[in-house]
Amino acid sequence: MKTIRNILTTTLLTLFAFGSVVYTSCKNKCGSTTCQSGGVCVDNKCVCPTGYSGTSCQTGWSDASIGTYNCVRSNCAPARVGATTWVSTVVKSGTNGGYTINITNFDNNNITVEGTIDSAIGGVNKIKVTPPSGSSGINATGTYTNGVISLHFTTASSVGGAGYSCNMTMTKQ
Repeated sequence: MKTIRNILTTTLLTLFAFGSVVYTSCKNKCGSTTCQSGGVCVDNKCVCPTGYSGTSCQTGWSDASIGTYNCVRSNCAPARVGATTWVSTVVKSGTNGGYTINITNFDNNNITVEGTIDSAIGGVNKIKVTPPSGSSGINATGTYTNGVISLHFTTASSVGGAGYSCNMTMTKQ
């Protein structure tokens, strides 16, 4: 009876020790942080894919820019007639939620353009809008800083007519 008890005790202790080693070797090497958005753990730090930042890759570069904006168009060449103020929204794009955005009602024309945002360098995110490949449309470059998107954009006509060049300032409501 004592031999069976010793065998069972030894077996249970062996299984416990083996289980502890396996659990420790499989544990997340980033400590209590779980890398999100496709990030991987390297040297106890999450390395984030393009479009994401933060200690666990939890923040998309576009996150801060999402919202509703009061927009003002200025310095157009050639001069434009019509309203120079309107409201637009910025949402995450279905293409890549980390660094791609959609700007609705762009230039007060009831159109949506897709743009990309680069990671913040010195608190400033760079924004770029390009038309889909093989089409005419809107090209824009600018920045997002502290709730303000500043863009310089140009348009092209799909039928070969002249476009225009303007500046636009979008201030988050």
